[in-house]
Amino acid sequence: MLYKTGNENMIKHKKNFNPLVVLEHKLDDTDALKKQRETYIAILNHDLKIPTLAQIRALELLSSENLGTLNSRQQELLDLTLDSCRYMYGMLTDLLLIYKYENNDVVLTLEKVELLRFLEDSFKDFETIMKAKNLKFVVRAKDKCYGIKADKAHLKKAFNNVLNTCISNAFDGTEIVIDLSKSHDKGRINLSINSKSPYMPPETIKGLFSRYVTCSEKMDKVGSGVLLYLAKRIINLHRGDIHINSFKDNYNFYSIVFPCINECKFCACAQKV
Repeated sequence: MLYKTGNENMIKHKKNFNPLVVLEHKLDDTDALKKQRETYIAILNHDLKIPTLAQIRALELLSSENLGTLNSRQQELLDLTLDSCRYMYGMLTDLLLIYKYENNDVVLTLEKVELLRFLEDSFKDFETIMKAKNLKFVVRAKDKCYGIKADKAHLKKAFNNVLNTCISNAFDGTEIVIDLSKSHDKGRINLSINSKSPYMPPETIKGLFSRYVTCSEKMDKVGSGVLLYLAKRIINLHRGDIHINSFKDNYNFYSIVFPCINECKFCACAQKV
């Protein structure tokens, strides 16, 4: 009897079921979530990012000693505070970029980029930390020209995020080796970044490319996982890909591939690939 009543209620429910009403509710929920996300983004941009930038400018003014001389202890504390504010500003910028990428709100301005020269320019951003950790970049490239099509600003962000991860976790006094090569049969350019740094198990590597996932305890210097997550989004948008292999003898390999362009005008060795 109870079973029969249940069936009757189910039949009655199906008769009253209107898929258009359900769809309307789902659309309402989607619009509500979209508005909520937009509110969060506005908070990040206006209530957090802009005030943080103002703090950075004020601290830089103090650090310049235009307003008065600082003793060594004051300068040390000021530098620490300034570094923290810059880190926060960078994180907020990354979060805003992630939102744009995930909502297809990014327009790439593609141009021909000579990858070897582009990498060498990127190294300049890390001179201070490289010197502090006694690290050295070693670039190995068989050819002189590695041409790709890319948006320079976004590509620089991706490379800097990957290099930042490598440098932060590399053992002091070691080399970061970068190899460039071409796969002529596949029309690809292969870029590998090899560093001597703590071993990462497969589950840790998988998490590195997820949003807001921190690395393992051995990799805690990396901080937030947004660095590599954002780098992968940018590289994928350029029709490339990135993978990490880690070995128990404390070597990590970051492998990046890009489609190469058919002609390179940056050097005399222009060739078809």
